[in-house]
Amino acid sequence: MGQYHKLVNLDKKEVVHPYNLGLGAKQYEQTGQNGSMSDALYLLVITSPSRGGGDWESFPALSGRWVGDRVVVLGDYTEDRDMKQYPNFGQLYHQSEDWTDISDEVAQALGKVFGFEIDLEQTGWRDRKELAGHWLNA
Repeated sequence: MGQYHKLVNLDKKEVVHPYNLGLGAKQYEQTGQNGSMSDALYLLVITSPSRGGGDWESFPALSGRWVGDRVVVLGDYTEDRDMKQYPNFGQLYHQSEDWTDISDEVAQALGKVFGFEIDLEQTGWRDRKELAGHWLNA
């Protein structure tokens, strides 16, 4: 079956779900493509957005939002021993379902950068629609 992953901020109690970004939950499904979970993490931890040529535009509510926080890529096979200093770490994958989900905002920002849009009303694994005219889709 495989392990499922999501991004979580332990300090802000926020989460980014891959399905909401049009990605699968396994590691191979989340990396190596435009608008990946790696790109989501990059957006959330960048310290100096939009200050030079070739930078992404700044997304004020997201760019650098997680700078300095404890952030992990959390798998559903996580055990307490994986982060001993965090109580009940093995239960966190399921407990974090009650945390603030910022996936929709992240999906919209990554869509602008990488030329896709996602129907935010769709439930489950969302489909990405490439935007015609975006330089990556030309």
